Amino acid sequence: MKGLLLQDIKFQFRHGFYLAYTLISCFYIFLLVYLPERYLEKIASLIIFSDPSTLGFFFMGGLLLLEKDQHIFNPLFITPLSIHRYICSKIGSLCLLSIASSCVIKGVVFGFSNLTFIMLIGVILTSLLFSLIGIAIAAISQSLNHFFLLATIYTTWLFLPILPAVNLAEHWLFCLLPTTGSLLLINGGFHVIDYVRFLYSTCILLISIGLAYWIAYHSFKKHIVLKIGD
Repeated sequence: MKGLLLQDIKFQFRHGFYLAYTLISCFYIFLLVYLPERYLEKIASLIIFSDPSTLGFFFMGGLLLLEKDQHIFNPLFITPLSIHRYICSKIGSLCLLSIASSCVIKGVVFGFSNLTFIMLIGVILTSLLFSLIGIAIAAISQSLNHFFLLATIYTTWLFLPILPAVNLAEHWLFCLLPTTGSLLLINGGFHVIDYVRFLYSTCILLISIGLAYWIAYHSFKKHIVLKIGD
């Protein structure tokens, strides 16, 4: 598992993932530094939610489709490598990138504090959720354009909690979406949140991650592993 994780990190570094997010993080820092003080924390939390926390989703699509085009799966899964380890390595390596980008943005603009730990829980759980959804969709995609089309169809609803966050809509149904918990935890990096909201956010994300993992595993197995040799 350690070797697999290190290999994924090297692969991502070699293909410019870390360079890309270094530049993107610098852009966000530059943007936040010049924002008015009263909007700063809200916009920062939305940026961390909508980009670093969800980067695994889009990168996962690119990674899996690249490996599919290069026919990497054919020799890879005749080894003792299990699907579980493959998935854990992929989502774990991209989660590290999410953590690094979020920490840099938060630390440079606001400084580190005890509240940063709450935010990181939100970033980690959100990253795992979106990366798993990315695997499930990438496994059934025929091309990158097909992936983005399916992504639009299946994931738009996950960004709906942004509406109440910017005071555009309010409804109790938003509480059923796991990304409402994501926003609450990421906001916890700037303001203290009570235990009830913390437990609600953590639980709804963990349940969603469990469901997403089950879907990702069976989608990957059915559409990729079981088709090896066809």
